[in-house]
Amino acid sequence: MNAKTILITGANRGIGLETARQLADAGHQIIVGVRNADKLQPTIDQLVKFGVDAERVSGVQIDLNDSASITAAGKAIADQHPDLGVLINNAGISGDMQKPALETTIPEYQETLNVNLFGTMRVTEAMLPVLLKNRGQIVNLTGPFSATKWYNPAAYRVSKIALNAWIQTLAVDIENQKLPISILGIFPGGVSTDINNHRQGPYMKTTEDAAGLILRILKDGKRHNGDIIGPDGTVISKVE
Repeated sequence: MNAKTILITGANRGIGLETARQLADAGHQIIVGVRNADKLQPTIDQLVKFGVDAERVSGVQIDLNDSASITAAGKAIADQHPDLGVLINNAGISGDMQKPALETTIPEYQETLNVNLFGTMRVTEAMLPVLLKNRGQIVNLTGPFSATKWYNPAAYRVSKIALNAWIQTLAVDIENQKLPISILGIFPGGVSTDINNHRQGPYMKTTEDAAGLILRILKDGKRHNGDIIGPDGTVISKVE
């Protein structure tokens, strides 16, 4: 992948922050998207503290639960970063990961879907004009299609399965309409972060490992339109 300008939502912590660091170190211009404006400069300062060149990082306030915020961010990107080439939809919420499916309420499912699915859709829509112009790529941090007995957060899982369906539905339209963009999902596996209270176990990765997987996929030279890529870097679902 040639040097590009990349927007990463939810970039103030966890996988988003580490992905921003690694991509900046690889020579890309990074726009960190954060939900709260007061975390914007501290996030940039943290990346500089990590050794990132300050000239490689800028930021934008974007709240996936606030349509006005997303619209404003889209306008800011179009004005200030017309060369945006990659959108990494990383931001999301966990819901209550301890609640079984039958104890999770409809409003709790809705709350998680509003951010992880509909918020991601709105962000993509807001950035689409610039991405189309630049033949860009949309990368979504997602989850698996199937359930596992050892880890079953109801609202979170449902939101990510729905996200996978949207990724592949949009990918079909991209192919049918011959649009100059691509969309894919990356399921990095279990990653120990704030969102899961830094869960530990034999299947859990570090944020460094998860970000490294994202970079490898971005650099592999493949279009990956409609692919959902699993923790080992192989395609676990694709558009037929």
